[in-house]
Amino acid sequence: MVTPNGTGYRDVHLTQKEKDLLDLLESNPGKCFSRPYLLKKIWGYADETKTRTVDVHVSRLRKKLHSKKNMVIHSVVGQGYVLQSDVKASYGSPLGRPAEKDRAGSAARA
Repeated sequence: MVTPNGTGYRDVHLTQKEKDLLDLLESNPGKCFSRPYLLKKIWGYADETKTRTVDVHVSRLRKKLHSKKNMVIHSVVGQGYVLQSDVKASYGSPLGRPAEKDRAGSAARA
């Protein structure tokens, strides 16, 4: 299976669940989705299900899409996952990515 034309990932082979996950993230760029929400929406699991399936699928998607720099799936600690389309804009953002630091440990200045 391949992703839709709009993603720019037509040459990447995805499973149906990977495609469903990417489609949801891509249709809501910048929106953070929690594990419980994704488990219910994509996999149909109950709210209190204990599983790492979301993490595994996100990891596989990241590996398959690693050479595609225009979209990155970020982990937001304690919240879930978000798709960012501009990698540079995500650094230092409230999405959980820390600002880059120089050798002295202070935030790098632009």
